[in-house]
Amino acid sequence: MVIYRMRTYQAVRENLGIFHHFFRTHLLPVQLRHGARLVGRWESEDGRVIAVWEYDDRAAYERVQAAVAADPATREAQEVRRGLPVLFSEKDEVFMRAAPELD
Repeated sequence: MVIYRMRTYQAVRENLGIFHHFFRTHLLPVQLRHGARLVGRWESEDGRVIAVWEYDDRAAYERVQAAVAADPATREAQEVRRGLPVLFSEKDEVFMRAAPELD
C-alpha cells in the first residue's frame, strides 16, 4: 500500500532562502537517487515548509532511508549544514495513506 510522509518545518523566516537552497542542492538529489518520490514542497503564509514524499510501502521507505543514511553525500550535507544559520525551529513528521473513497 502506497504511503506518504509529510514533514512540516517551522522555518526561520530570514533564512528561508538558505533553507530552500540547501534542500535543492544537498538533500533532494540524494533522496531522488535512492528512490524517494517528492510529491510536492510548499511554503505557507506563516513560515512553515511542508514536504510530502511518496513510497510504495513502509518497507520501501525504510530501504530508501537506509540507503540515504549510508550515502556519503548525506554526511557531506551534514557538514555543510553545520556551517549554516538555523534553518528551522520545529520539525514534525507524519505518515499517511489514502483515505477510503467517499460513497
